[in-house]
Amino acid sequence: PSRAWPKRVLSTVVSPRAMLSRAPRAMRGLALGARMMSKPSVAVLGSGPTAAAAKAAVGEWATVTDSANSAPYVLVVDGAPGSVKADAVVAVPTCADAAKLAAAVPTAKVVAVTAAPAVAAAAELASKAGVATSEVANVISWGSGFADISHATVGGKWALTITDSPLPSPAVTPEAEVEAAVSTIKALALGTDGAWVSMGVPAVGDFGTGTGVYYSVPVVCTPGDYKRVGGITLSPPVAAAMEASRASLAGA
Repeated sequence: PSRAWPKRVLSTVVSPRAMLSRAPRAMRGLALGARMMSKPSVAVLGSGPTAAAAKAAVGEWATVTDSANSAPYVLVVDGAPGSVKADAVVAVPTCADAAKLAAAVPTAKVVAVTAAPAVAAAAELASKAGVATSEVANVISWGSGFADISHATVGGKWALTITDSPLPSPAVTPEAEVEAAVSTIKALALGTDGAWVSMGVPAVGDFGTGTGVYYSVPVVCTPGDYKRVGGITLSPPVAAAMEASRASLAGA
């Protein structure tokens, strides 16, 4: 039969929190320092109100710097990035900008910020459904940046039960542009835990995009890396719009 532990034994069993509180001050300092060091360092480059808003938003989860040549993550809101680390993860405003920087710094991981139409379309869907934008998932921004809601859900329901067109044309506001820029570099720095985000990446022939250009597709991210989302079916209107965008990018 089981027996109760003697009181002298029970008195030695302490919780992890109590153990930390009894640890030497230096050890507690190291634990606190490790938590404080968990924020990634992100260089946010640009001038004007959009860049200022992006810096403020990035500062909520990262340490913001103006030094692109030392930061592991770089967000270019406008202008040119200048010098970046050879192994930096860099998000730039357009697919053309991304292709140019990738050619100049081939060891860097370069993407384009293309999600603004998807951000605007998600906000429009949320407004129509009367839910928060956090309840909208899987809106895609393809090509140079056009929204596709064919696979989107709103509050767990298929988005096309709310609207008929898979290709909305929402007005892209400055707020949507800021959110797109910030969400892109945040996804790359912190990961997305399986959630889809759209960004311009080197085309590898999937979805009929060909190669040799940067093209926006849905991806999932882990810190410092991304992976394309596969197995996405394309309706004829979406496929036609994607081909038109591919031709435009190839001729840029």
